[in-house]
Amino acid sequence: MRPTLLYISVNDGTDTRIYKEIKSLSADFDISFIGVITPTSTPSMLPEGCRTIFIKGLRRSPLTIAKLFFQVARLCPWRFSSVHVINENLALVLFPLLMLARHWILDIFDSFFLKSTSRITTIFKTILQRIIYSSASVILVTDEARLNLLPEWSRAKTRVLPNYPLTDGSHNGLRSVRDGPLTIFFSGSIGRDRGIPFLVNLIKQDAQLVVHVAGWLYDQEGEEFTRHPQVKYHGVFHQTAAAEIAKQCDYILCLYEPNIVNNIYASPNKIYDGIQAGVPVIINQEVLVSAFVRDEKLGVVLDSYSPTNISAVLEELKTQRNQFTHIAQMQGKYTWEKIEPVLINAHLNN
Repeated sequence: MRPTLLYISVNDGTDTRIYKEIKSLSADFDISFIGVITPTSTPSMLPEGCRTIFIKGLRRSPLTIAKLFFQVARLCPWRFSSVHVINENLALVLFPLLMLARHWILDIFDSFFLKSTSRITTIFKTILQRIIYSSASVILVTDEARLNLLPEWSRAKTRVLPNYPLTDGSHNGLRSVRDGPLTIFFSGSIGRDRGIPFLVNLIKQDAQLVVHVAGWLYDQEGEEFTRHPQVKYHGVFHQTAAAEIAKQCDYILCLYEPNIVNNIYASPNKIYDGIQAGVPVIINQEVLVSAFVRDEKLGVVLDSYSPTNISAVLEELKTQRNQFTHIAQMQGKYTWEKIEPVLINAHLNN
């Protein structure tokens, strides 16, 4: 009989990283997934064979969170071989139940402590971290920078699971010379703090520029942006379908407004998606990982999230778009298949 795993998130099953994790874990575990379906959710993209239980409601609603808590309690997490929880705030809500679990993994996508703009006192933050991190069997983070942000005493149980994409065997390593109107791919969370003001300014400068969008409409500005005549919104797509759109574009947008620590320490899968597709990214230098982009010549690094000389940036994007043919040579270096044993071993108590 195979071991069982309870995977808990407030996502609706369309998150790319969640899909990859469940796909990997399903080889060794029988998985039950608990998530949240909102009024704007698209059908779940989880792999076949995964048992799904969805709570209907808004993700930030106390009623929705209460329903999720009681659904987890009804399943008795202590009966599972392992439990997987996404992010610290959800772990706090479920803490009374997780204390009874045999083995549970805290998977930090977007750290609650890094995203919070409120003034959490140092001592209160320390207490919350001690409660969550000391209880978890293993902590997963997306890169070394985020590992070093954790309390030193918790790092021994922490493992790095990067945001690498699944191998894309359809890419032949070649990229044809690009000409014609400039095209940019904008994916993931479609919201103001992910580069919409920058794109709006580019569109004002160039009436021929086209922006292809795929992802979740995060806020009102995201919704309004997708209605612009120079924007083509494709909806929420699986990684493979999104990659096909990206390959037809000159750049992949990878901007993060440096207004919270979580954005400055972002670990965007878009960089590695770009490597797989052979497409350069556009990133702002306030994001720490932009140093990697610059060193490896993986795209254009903007001096600021809000550059003042948009016309100069636009000209640079046009003249540089055919200067990144070397990216295709790195395609097999950063793939999910190479690092998925980190995830599997974390649940197998290795």
